Amino acid sequence: MLMNDSPLKCAAFLKATFKTNFSTGDRPSEYIFRALPARRSRLPSTGGTHSVTFFSDSRLETLSAKLQNGKVNDLIRRMSSVINSRAKVTTSTSPEHLPELGLPSLDYSSATKYIAIYYEQVHPLFPHLDRETFDSTIANPNFRTILTNDIGFSALYHAVIALGSLHDGGGSFEPGKGKAWELLSVALAHVPNLSRAKNSLVALQAITTVAVYCLGVPCISIEHKIMTEMARMAQDLAPSLCKSPYAKAFYRVFWVVYVIEKTMSFHFGRPSAIIDANIIVPMPYIPESHLGALNWTHIFAQQSRLLSRAMNTLFCPGVCHRGSQYFLMTIDQLLEDLEQWRASITEEFRPGYSSQFNLVRRPMHGTVGIWINYLYYSLKLILLRSRLQIDSYQGSGLSKASHSDQLIEVSRSVLEIVTYVDVEPSTPLWIIAAIPLCALFVLFDHVISNPKSPDTRSNLALLNIAGGHFSRIEFASGGTLPGSLISEFTYIAREYINQCDNQDSLKGAQNIIPSVNHDTSVGESYTSGASHSLEQDFEMAQATVLNSTSLMDPIYAPIESLWDSGNDPLYGIDVMNLFNSIM
Repeated sequence: MLMNDSPLKCAAFLKATFKTNFSTGDRPSEYIFRALPARRSRLPSTGGTHSVTFFSDSRLETLSAKLQNGKVNDLIRRMSSVINSRAKVTTSTSPEHLPELGLPSLDYSSATKYIAIYYEQVHPLFPHLDRETFDSTIANPNFRTILTNDIGFSALYHAVIALGSLHDGGGSFEPGKGKAWELLSVALAHVPNLSRAKNSLVALQAITTVAVYCLGVPCISIEHKIMTEMARMAQDLAPSLCKSPYAKAFYRVFWVVYVIEKTMSFHFGRPSAIIDANIIVPMPYIPESHLGALNWTHIFAQQSRLLSRAMNTLFCPGVCHRGSQYFLMTIDQLLEDLEQWRASITEEFRPGYSSQFNLVRRPMHGTVGIWINYLYYSLKLILLRSRLQIDSYQGSGLSKASHSDQLIEVSRSVLEIVTYVDVEPSTPLWIIAAIPLCALFVLFDHVISNPKSPDTRSNLALLNIAGGHFSRIEFASGGTLPGSLISEFTYIAREYINQCDNQDSLKGAQNIIPSVNHDTSVGESYTSGASHSLEQDFEMAQATVLNSTSLMDPIYAPIESLWDSGNDPLYGIDVMNLFNSIM
């Protein structure tokens, strides 16, 4: 059994078992795994309980002590209330409650335009659609009859034109509103019956297209059900479709299912429904997903496998009994493989090259460039925070300082890019909110914990940029998403830094004033006493913070007592549970 092996043997086994060769010379078709079982499994429909908690209860107490107020607690409660209200499933959004709808009125020219937009803006990112078959079905003289009688194709068609409408400005940040949602509702109403559709491949394409729509903010309340059903269908159909004449078309769909499900599972902090060891599907050649020398689908799949490895070897209940050496070696191996993945990317898109944002002028290139950067930085941020907690636990000062510097640099890089992110209902939730929010929290914590740092002013400027991004979300959503709440973190940080600067000024002034002054007025005495009291309060607060963060100062990391069997391990970035018990 692995649990009886030494940490060194475990690490060697994991490396041999899971390590992916990121050499650019490898052919995608070489990534082949074992066959999926044919048994239909009932996957859970509720979210995982393991999540990265950026501000745990203990950390909130520490921040409040240092700030000498409860502003962070109050702000987080308000944010949590907003998130909870957005996550509620309503009868207008849940597939189970949607009635069978009549076909919405849509003229031929609008439908043609939406399909063209889909091919231009969605298909290169998620090339799961068999375009030739789809186009020939639309051109069929009996097309309207097909829409009426074939629920699989009806769901697929309406999901495609819904995404086209969404990217044409027909969407809304509010669920249930807009032309795009009206079209999507037809597809959603078919979801419960897709497993009984005539053509199982078309049904899988349909729910995958719905899942692509569900990546955005409007679908936060239903995306998990859609992702779960999509993963179940893909695994159930794999044994038969892999041996059918439609195998190559299925390969396309499967790898889009894989990257969507793995990415969302990691960033929502829940167990993945797809088991890597059970996969036999090769990566097909998909020319429309190539951007110059970049094979986007291949790059995305490799990163998704890294996320899966991180969940399976670092953030799952089965490893909670492991010792610190296991976690150190696992994290270091994942970081090494992440850097190999980065190095395998063509320089034009490789994270860390500032000139790459000239790509923003080219819509698809700009989108892919931002996504690759955020895929890289988000995993690195999580791994570094985990590594920091272990360094703190072991008292490794030199290693801790190095990883702290890297963590801050990663967080700064995320926020430097955020102005390029499209603030649209179609932008994936993990791009538009989750990753920028996590970077903001890290930088905010760093500023409060290290007010004397030489980079404090530039970090405050980046917090302002992040606040501006979330204010753009509020503006774009017509106020329904109060993103300006996030800018209050910047206000709290700036207020605290000003307080520290004023304290330093008072100390300097006291050193200049003569020690004996018999002409001091009553008012001056009062001011001096108040200043002395403020200084004492500030020093007491500092002492309280130092005493309460002996294992995590100067930067808090998310793994708290990971090796304590009484606590659950942590899992990805759960945007629904960022704030521990407050939610």
